[in-house]
This record gives sequence, C-alpha cells and structure tokens, in this order.
Amino acid sequence: MYERHQIGCLNRHYLQRTIGVLVATTFFHLCSQISKFKNKRWILRTKAFLKKLKKLQKVQNFDIIHSHLIHADFLMAMFKKFVKEDFKLVSTKHGFQEWYNNKYGFDAGVKKNNFYLRVAKFAEKQMDASIAISKGLRDLYVGLKISKQKRIHLIHYGLDFPEKIELDASKRFWKNQLVLVGRLTAFKGHRYALEALKLVSEKLDDVGLVIVGSGQLEDELKNYTEELGLKNHVNFIGYSPDARSFMFNSDVVLVPSVSEGFGVVVLESFSVKKAIVAFDVPSLNEHIESGANGYLSEAFDIASYSENILSLLNHVDKRTRMGEEGHRRLLDYYCLDRITQDTLAFYENLAESKSA
Repeated sequence: MYERHQIGCLNRHYLQRTIGVLVATTFFHLCSQISKFKNKRWILRTKAFLKKLKKLQKVQNFDIIHSHLIHADFLMAMFKKFVKEDFKLVSTKHGFQEWYNNKYGFDAGVKKNNFYLRVAKFAEKQMDASIAISKGLRDLYVGLKISKQKRIHLIHYGLDFPEKIELDASKRFWKNQLVLVGRLTAFKGHRYALEALKLVSEKLDDVGLVIVGSGQLEDELKNYTEELGLKNHVNFIGYSPDARSFMFNSDVVLVPSVSEGFGVVVLESFSVKKAIVAFDVPSLNEHIESGANGYLSEAFDIASYSENILSLLNHVDKRTRMGEEGHRRLLDYYCLDRITQDTLAFYENLAESKSA
C-alpha cells in the first residue's frame, strides 16, 4: 500500500537526485504487477516480461531495480542471475508467509523448509541489499537464514492521512465502544479480543466490540462469539473502506495480533488520536510505548489485556492523552516525508557503491 504514496513523494525530489535512482522509483508499479501472474500462461507471460525488461534496461540503464513481495523478488532474481545486466537489485520485505505467521508468529526457531522458504532464499542471494519494514521482520528473515544482518536495512513505514473525519452516530453502537480492524485470519488474534471482551463485559455495562474486516474465519468467529454469550456485544461489519471512521467513532482500538510485519492499523489509530491495547509482540512493540500511546499486555495474557481495556474505558483523560501522544508520534516520525528521505538515502548509498 505504501508504495503508491511514496512514489509521488519520491518523484517530487527527483531533480536533486541521480537519474538512476529516479528511474528505479518509476519501476515499482511495473514490478508489483508480476504478483498477478497466477494462471497457466504464467511462464509465457514471464518470459515476455523479462524480454521487455531486458530491452528497457538496455535503453534506460537503471542503476537500481527495487522489487516488492515474493513474486517480484523471484522474477527479478532470475533476471539478474541469467540476464547478467549491470544494476543493483534490492527488495523490501513487507511480511512473511501467512501460513507460517498464523501458526508460529515471528518465531524464527521453527524452520519449515518449504517451497516459499526456498524461493525466498534463492531470491535473497541475488539481492545487493534489502529493506525490512520492522525490526521484528528483519529479525525473522535473519533468524530463518534468508537474509544476512549487514545486508538488510530497517526503514519503517511512513504514511500521511487525511485529517478530517466526522462524528457519525451510525458507527456508534455502545456507550463504551471498542474496535478491531483487520482481516479475519488467525494471526490477527480476534479470538483473544473476544475472550478479553467477555471479562470486560462482566465488569462494565453497555460495552461492545466492532469488528471491521472480512476473511476465512468469519463463520468460526461468529460461532465463537455466540459460545461466549457475546452476541449482543459484538458487531461484525465486514470489509469497510471507512475503517478509520469506525476507529474515530470508538473509544479504544484493539490490536490483539500474534505478530505483525508492521501493523499499519497502529498508524491508522494514531491518525485518529485513539489509544491502543495490543500484546507485547513484534512489531507492535516497536510502535507502541506502553503507558504513553497505548498499552502492551504480556503476550496472550487475556486477564492483563482485559484490565488494560478497562483502564482506558474507565479513564477518558488517560485514553485522550495517549491518543494525542500517538498522533504526535505519527507526525514526527511515521510520516511520508521521513520514509521518503530514508529511502532516497538508501538508494544513493547503493548508487555510490555501484559507481565506486
């Protein structure tokens, strides 16, 4: 998602930069399209793409080609290995295999030598450098022996959000309202949020949870909600483009994920000045300072999680202060200008090493 925001900002700086770095930024979108090659014509389309790329490289002579996600990483690695063109190849690591994250989180001690891991290792061998969007993700790639510590650089996401969001009574269902935004998949931790809500509802009247998102666990989570006797305390909204509006019109944002490659939902919450309750797991513990812009509960401790929720619901001044601090952190650090400058510096260092 962030590439679309970043490209425009990068291009505004191009007159101050080398041509090689400029053309690398224009390559993001083309490279990302490879991820759509999923049918039986994949090989023919790939060959045609690589042929076109070789011709383009002959004309433009890119200094740097930057790929995103495993499909693009694999094809660009093939291009570099077999076409033998002279350029620096880099990759941004936005996440890891979802199946692995659902089962093991970011535990690098579990090395599943499957096809995904073999492809990731092959691609990384061709990279001159890589970017990880979080320390947690960097540690996972290093721990799984995909990347080497000295060749994978940390650049956190940065995003700019529209400021104006209106109060909307149609998005308010309880006096004390929690919200959870994310796909209905295992590593997002919805079951933990429901279990915590059960404890909270026993101590606080008129409380409920809005769940925004869709996914393969929808029926399972709805059934679990009924098992816990929470049918009147949970509203499954489904996918909505107005996720930030649901956050703005709620009191506290829950992020009970087992792990997150980054956790853009944290920045969305900061953008609407809402306090967050999360677990102390990668990479949420990089962005949330417990007691300052939210609470980090001991990993998967439901009692602690529910107590932190109650603390925020019962103290408006506390959650307001934390929301303001999160917003300040967003503007000071997690902004588009900072990630743009970090990425440009990364490109320029690579370009200088190419010409040295």
